Amino acid sequence: MITHDPALYKERFENLLRVAEKITATLNIGDILETIRDEVKVTIPHATEACLILVDPDAPKYTRPLHCTVKKEHVNCQLCKRGKEMVARAIGEPTAFQCILAGNAGETPPGDDPPGICEVAMPIYDAGEPLAVLNVVAAPGRTLGDRDMVLLMDLVHLATNTIVNAKKFARMAMEKLTLEMIMSHVSPFVPQTVRHIVEKNPEAPAFDKKEIDVSILFLDVADYTRITESLTRDKVNFVIEKYFSAFLDIICVHGGDVNETAGDGLMAIFQGDPEENALSAATAAREIRRRTEEINKELDGLFYPLVVNMGINSGMASVGMSRFSGTSGTRMTFTASGSVTNLASRLAATSKEGDILVGPETAQRIRDKLILFDRGAMTFKNFKKSIHVYSLVPAESLI
Repeated sequence: MITHDPALYKERFENLLRVAEKITATLNIGDILETIRDEVKVTIPHATEACLILVDPDAPKYTRPLHCTVKKEHVNCQLCKRGKEMVARAIGEPTAFQCILAGNAGETPPGDDPPGICEVAMPIYDAGEPLAVLNVVAAPGRTLGDRDMVLLMDLVHLATNTIVNAKKFARMAMEKLTLEMIMSHVSPFVPQTVRHIVEKNPEAPAFDKKEIDVSILFLDVADYTRITESLTRDKVNFVIEKYFSAFLDIICVHGGDVNETAGDGLMAIFQGDPEENALSAATAAREIRRRTEEINKELDGLFYPLVVNMGINSGMASVGMSRFSGTSGTRMTFTASGSVTNLASRLAATSKEGDILVGPETAQRIRDKLILFDRGAMTFKNFKKSIHVYSLVPAESLI
């Protein structure tokens, strides 16, 4: 073929520029492929038919069916072209084009410089896999010469790049969609703080533990064993989900982060300014108690009223990811550890009849903003000295 003719280079450049100007005006892959196909007749005026037959089984994932230029009622030229022997041969051997020589009834593979081609089937493929076939038919008495074949190959390369890139983009879009679906299911199990850390630096999130001032809220459902033994599993799930959904909303509104949940309780971490995190935790606890009473009235006569006991403690804690490695792999949990957390847990376990017990540091931070009720000194397991404890609930209001 003639490939070093300056006039041919100029014509190729002009043709490609014209096609590029048209296809860059749209992002629709179907429109782009139809534009490339229709340009065959513009580039080669004596071509009477130009069909682009998509054979990639993944084509519906990245493009709509192409409309046939010969018979408008046909889609993607499947009905009239794919069954042709030369098209089928181009699909079966996608590394070489097939052609019909002028004057020959049969189909003959081309030589190095095929003369007098009246019809050609040019495969479009990627890594040996057929994607499409461009079928071009010359007008009666006319043939496709060397110049025509070079210009057709330019259009084939454009179509190849379009399909391959569209296929890659569709695959990435599907992977992104799958990942988003996975994350939508996983997200409820991931603390907000962890999500914020990942969003801030997705490539290298900082999960190392840091000493941070926090207020820790523990919540326990009283008589959980009795509830599970007296109700069916569906009813237990209904009750717990109804109450805990309200609790989670309240904690979230006040800037808390629920990092651990169990059937009968949860743990929430409140970060930020020391006085603010203590007040947020205390306010959330009071609202949880109020909301529990509202739901109890709502479900009165249907279920036993729920009693929720809580404990709050404030101070410096080691906040971050804890890693647990075993033969089955590594598991990571976001938590706050240390004596501050331990005391908050002990306070919740000691709390009875819907009480909200707070440690001395929490009490110190909120005493000017909320009314506190002195519960006196208490002793707790693993704490050598007794600790002065306060409550957010007056004794006469306990259940």
